[in-house]
Amino acid sequence: MKMPSFRRRPPTDTDNELTDLGFGDKVARNPGTRLINNDGEFNVVRRGGGIWSPYQWLVEMPWWKFIGVTMSAYVLINAVFALIFLLLGTANLSNVPQDSAIGIRFLHAFFFSVQTFTTVGYGTMSPMSLWTNALAAIIALLGWAALALVTSLLYARFARPRGVIGFSDRALIAPYQHGGECLQFRIVNMRDNHLINLTARVVLTWLEDGNRRFAGLDLERDYVALFPLNWTIVHPITEDSPIAGWTKDDYCRRRSEILIMIEGYDETYAQSIHVNNSYIHDELVWHARFRPMYHEREMTTELHLDRLSAVERLAGRGEEE
Repeated sequence: MKMPSFRRRPPTDTDNELTDLGFGDKVARNPGTRLINNDGEFNVVRRGGGIWSPYQWLVEMPWWKFIGVTMSAYVLINAVFALIFLLLGTANLSNVPQDSAIGIRFLHAFFFSVQTFTTVGYGTMSPMSLWTNALAAIIALLGWAALALVTSLLYARFARPRGVIGFSDRALIAPYQHGGECLQFRIVNMRDNHLINLTARVVLTWLEDGNRRFAGLDLERDYVALFPLNWTIVHPITEDSPIAGWTKDDYCRRRSEILIMIEGYDETYAQSIHVNNSYIHDELVWHARFRPMYHEREMTTELHLDRLSAVERLAGRGEEE
């Protein structure tokens, strides 16, 4: 098979400007610093002067944190109203034993607030004065608003399109065609939905003379129309490749990072998806290849998602020192 033809000149300053992806050349110069984290988020911490959006914050936070924030707000709001009932006097609430300890009366007031807030209203307790009735009316109004808010947030979180594309834990420096080498990594759709029209872009970044440099890596294939199986994305390391002749020490010394951008279309949500990832020097495995993820079965093909990162060393070719 004929080797593909690639650009035949070294990266220039213009190339660097076109491929730096907006990071610039003065970032990530300290040892161990990366531009894109393994979860696809940019390794940038924003400080001071930003605009905080509660809605966006609640929609984008992890589920465990969202549940924690929601439950904490629920308990705190009702605790505040219970304190107000306590200040107004629990004698103004029916069926609250007045000879009990203040903690017990607070619990009665708290659970009455919860019943009013959620419009449950068991009927065992009720307000008996003008001020407690007014407070109960305010609680009921806030309960409706809170229910509408939480319902919309839950819908937004469930309806938010997420293209969960899994990346192999490591990228490989593997044999390629007739005695050549390539840089490769593997991706797969971790969900059962249909992703189509996937495109891949890979950019190498490294330090040179104290500044960060960028160069696009030409891929053997940068587009797939359908994505039913896994996709091994390959950059042939030809003599014109920016990483031609690099050793493991070169990747480490130059603090290199392989930046990956995947775009596609999610048919389930009828929206585009964008996924980022990266590999640094200690996430490269030398002289290995990926094990097959799928096997032919009778009348079907079986894809094993748990084998996404399964690799095997090549006989007689240990990892480069």
